[in-house]
Amino acid sequence: MLDHTLPRAGVPPWDMLPWPAYLHLVIFVHRVNGLTAGLYLFERDPAIHDRLRASLHPNCLWERPADCPEHLRLFLLQHGESRRVAQAISCQQEIAADGAFSLGMFADFAPTIRAHGAWWYRRLFWESGVLGQVLYLEAEAAGVRSTGIGCYFDDLFHDLLGLSGDEFQDLYHFTVGAPVEDRRLTTLPPYAHLRR
Repeated sequence: MLDHTLPRAGVPPWDMLPWPAYLHLVIFVHRVNGLTAGLYLFERDPAIHDRLRASLHPNCLWERPADCPEHLRLFLLQHGESRRVAQAISCQQEIAADGAFSLGMFADFAPTIRAHGAWWYRRLFWESGVLGQVLYLEAEAAGVRSTGIGCYFDDLFHDLLGLSGDEFQDLYHFTVGAPVEDRRLTTLPPYAHLRR
Protein backbone atom coordinates (compact mmCIF):
# COMPACT_ATOMS: atom_id res chain seq x y z
CA MET A 1 0.00 0.00 0.00
CA LEU A 2 2.79 2.43 0.93
CA ASP A 3 4.74 1.54 -2.19
CA HIS A 4 1.90 2.83 -4.35
CA THR A 5 1.98 6.22 -2.61
CA LEU A 6 5.46 6.85 -4.01
CA PRO A 7 5.56 9.15 -7.05
CA ARG A 8 6.79 7.52 -10.24
CA ALA A 9 7.25 9.12 -13.65
CA GLY A 10 4.74 7.86 -16.20
CA VAL A 11 2.65 6.01 -13.59
CA PRO A 12 -0.89 7.23 -12.86
CA PRO A 13 -1.99 9.07 -10.85
CA TRP A 14 1.43 10.49 -10.02
CA ASP A 15 2.18 11.48 -13.61
CA MET A 16 -0.43 14.24 -13.32
CA LEU A 17 1.50 15.94 -10.50
CA PRO A 18 4.73 17.16 -12.12
CA TRP A 19 6.53 17.88 -8.85
CA PRO A 20 8.35 15.81 -6.22
CA ALA A 21 6.54 14.56 -3.12
CA TYR A 22 5.88 17.36 -0.66
CA LEU A 23 3.65 15.29 1.63
CA HIS A 24 4.80 12.60 4.02
CA LEU A 25 2.89 10.25 6.31
CA VAL A 26 2.85 9.78 10.06
CA ILE A 27 1.17 6.43 10.63
CA PHE A 28 -0.53 5.23 13.81
CA VAL A 29 -0.17 1.45 13.45
CA HIS A 30 -2.79 -0.41 15.48
CA ARG A 31 -3.27 -3.84 13.84
CA VAL A 32 -0.90 -4.60 10.97
CA ASN A 33 0.61 -8.08 10.67
CA GLY A 34 4.38 -7.91 10.78
CA LEU A 35 4.57 -4.41 12.30
CA THR A 36 4.86 -3.52 15.96
CA ALA A 37 2.09 -1.20 17.13
CA GLY A 38 3.31 2.35 17.39
CA LEU A 39 3.97 5.61 15.61
CA TYR A 40 5.74 5.47 12.24
CA LEU A 41 7.01 7.96 9.71
CA PHE A 42 6.93 7.28 5.98
CA GLU A 43 9.12 9.60 3.93
CA ARG A 44 7.86 9.83 0.37
CA ASP A 45 11.01 11.68 -0.72
CA PRO A 46 14.37 10.74 0.85
CA ALA A 47 15.66 14.32 0.41
CA ILE A 48 13.54 15.38 3.39
CA HIS A 49 15.19 13.02 5.89
CA ASP A 50 17.78 15.30 7.50
CA ARG A 51 15.37 18.22 7.90
CA LEU A 52 12.68 15.95 9.38
CA ARG A 53 15.08 14.27 11.76
CA ALA A 54 16.24 17.67 13.01
CA SER A 55 12.63 18.88 13.43
CA LEU A 56 11.09 15.93 15.30
CA HIS A 57 11.44 15.07 19.00
CA PRO A 58 15.00 14.00 19.81
CA ASN A 59 13.63 10.88 21.55
CA CYS A 60 12.25 9.42 18.29
CA LEU A 61 13.67 5.95 17.67
CA TRP A 62 14.16 6.12 13.86
CA GLU A 63 14.20 2.29 13.66
CA ARG A 64 13.64 0.56 10.34
CA PRO A 65 11.17 -2.35 10.59
CA ALA A 66 12.61 -5.78 9.92
CA ASP A 67 12.25 -6.94 6.31
CA CYS A 68 11.13 -3.51 5.13
CA PRO A 69 12.19 -3.02 1.49
CA GLU A 70 15.02 -0.50 1.23
CA HIS A 71 13.10 1.85 -1.09
CA LEU A 72 10.30 2.22 1.48
CA ARG A 73 11.57 4.85 3.92
CA LEU A 74 9.48 3.68 6.87
CA PHE A 75 10.72 4.46 10.38
CA LEU A 76 9.35 3.47 13.76
CA LEU A 77 9.37 6.61 15.90
CA GLN A 78 7.65 5.29 19.05
CA HIS A 79 6.74 1.79 20.25
CA GLY A 80 3.40 1.09 21.82
CA GLU A 81 -0.32 1.53 21.69
CA SER A 82 -1.31 4.67 19.77
CA ARG A 83 -5.07 4.18 19.47
CA ARG A 84 -6.08 6.70 22.14
CA VAL A 85 -3.82 9.45 20.83
CA ALA A 86 -4.93 8.79 17.22
CA GLN A 87 -8.55 9.10 18.31
CA ALA A 88 -7.87 12.26 20.33
CA ILE A 89 -6.07 13.92 17.41
CA SER A 90 -8.96 13.01 15.09
CA CYS A 91 -11.57 14.95 17.12
CA GLN A 92 -12.27 11.86 19.25
CA GLN A 93 -13.54 9.92 16.21
CA GLU A 94 -13.38 6.18 16.87
CA ILE A 95 -12.53 5.45 13.23
CA ALA A 96 -8.99 6.71 13.86
CA ALA A 97 -8.45 4.09 16.56
CA ASP A 98 -10.52 1.10 15.45
CA GLY A 99 -8.91 0.25 12.11
CA ALA A 100 -5.65 -1.35 11.08
CA PHE A 101 -3.96 2.05 10.97
CA SER A 102 -4.66 5.73 10.63
CA LEU A 103 -2.36 8.43 9.39
CA GLY A 104 -1.73 12.12 9.10
CA MET A 105 -0.47 13.66 5.89
CA PHE A 106 1.89 16.52 6.60
CA ALA A 107 3.54 18.87 4.15
CA ASP A 108 6.96 20.36 3.68
CA PHE A 109 5.06 23.60 4.09
CA ALA A 110 6.78 26.96 4.63
CA PRO A 111 9.81 26.31 2.39
CA THR A 112 7.47 25.18 -0.41
CA ILE A 113 5.21 28.23 -0.08
CA ARG A 114 8.22 30.57 0.07
CA ALA A 115 9.82 28.95 -2.97
CA HIS A 116 6.71 28.71 -5.19
CA GLY A 117 4.25 31.28 -3.83
CA ALA A 118 1.04 31.18 -1.83
CA TRP A 119 -0.87 29.55 -4.69
CA TRP A 120 1.02 26.33 -3.93
CA TYR A 121 -1.10 25.91 -0.81
CA ARG A 122 -3.83 24.57 -3.10
CA ARG A 123 -1.37 22.24 -4.83
CA LEU A 124 -0.37 20.70 -1.50
CA PHE A 125 -4.03 19.83 -0.95
CA TRP A 126 -4.21 18.40 -4.48
CA GLU A 127 -1.37 16.08 -3.50
CA SER A 128 -3.22 15.07 -0.33
CA GLY A 129 -6.29 14.30 -2.47
CA VAL A 130 -4.28 12.10 -4.80
CA LEU A 131 -2.73 10.33 -1.80
CA GLY A 132 -6.21 9.73 -0.43
CA GLN A 133 -7.43 8.29 -3.74
CA VAL A 134 -4.46 5.93 -3.88
CA LEU A 135 -5.16 4.80 -0.32
CA TYR A 136 -8.85 4.24 -1.15
CA LEU A 137 -7.90 2.04 -4.11
CA GLU A 138 -5.22 0.16 -2.20
CA ALA A 139 -7.59 -0.55 0.69
CA GLU A 140 -10.21 -1.94 -1.71
CA ALA A 141 -7.55 -4.08 -3.40
CA ALA A 142 -6.55 -5.42 0.03
CA GLY A 143 -10.16 -6.31 0.86
CA VAL A 144 -10.63 -3.62 3.50
CA ARG A 145 -12.02 -0.09 3.45
CA SER A 146 -10.78 3.40 4.15
CA THR A 147 -11.98 6.92 4.70
CA GLY A 148 -10.69 10.42 5.03
CA ILE A 149 -10.90 12.12 8.39
CA GLY A 150 -11.74 15.77 7.88
CA CYS A 151 -11.73 16.80 11.54
CA TYR A 152 -8.40 16.71 13.34
CA PHE A 153 -6.39 18.81 15.76
CA ASP A 154 -3.21 19.80 13.95
CA ASP A 155 -1.67 21.38 17.06
CA LEU A 156 -1.96 18.07 18.95
CA PHE A 157 -0.44 16.28 15.96
CA HIS A 158 2.45 18.75 15.82
CA ASP A 159 3.01 18.47 19.59
CA LEU A 160 3.11 14.68 19.37
CA LEU A 161 5.92 14.91 16.81
CA GLY A 162 7.72 17.85 18.39
CA LEU A 163 7.06 20.10 15.40
CA SER A 164 7.08 23.86 15.95
CA GLY A 165 6.85 26.78 13.59
CA ASP A 166 5.52 26.44 10.07
CA GLU A 167 8.25 24.43 8.34
CA PHE A 168 5.97 21.37 8.36
CA GLN A 169 2.17 21.46 8.50
CA ASP A 170 -0.49 18.79 9.03
CA LEU A 171 -2.92 18.82 6.08
CA TYR A 172 -5.21 15.80 6.18
CA HIS A 173 -5.93 12.53 8.01
CA PHE A 174 -7.01 9.10 6.84
CA THR A 175 -7.80 5.65 8.22
CA VAL A 176 -7.80 2.08 6.86
CA GLY A 177 -9.50 -0.98 8.30
CA ALA A 178 -12.38 -3.41 8.14
CA PRO A 179 -15.74 -1.81 7.31
CA VAL A 180 -18.41 -1.24 9.93
CA GLU A 181 -21.89 -0.62 8.61
CA ASP A 182 -23.38 2.64 9.85
CA ARG A 183 -27.04 1.78 10.38
CA ARG A 184 -27.89 5.46 10.74
CA LEU A 185 -27.44 5.80 6.98
CA THR A 186 -29.96 4.68 4.40
CA THR A 187 -28.68 3.18 1.18
CA LEU A 188 -30.92 3.36 -1.85
CA PRO A 189 -30.35 2.09 -5.38
CA PRO A 190 -29.32 4.69 -7.97
CA TYR A 191 -32.19 6.86 -9.21
CA ALA A 192 -34.56 5.36 -6.64
CA HIS A 193 -36.51 8.61 -6.66
CA LEU A 194 -37.55 8.14 -10.29
CA ARG A 195 -40.66 6.17 -11.13
CA ARG A 196 -40.05 3.13 -13.24
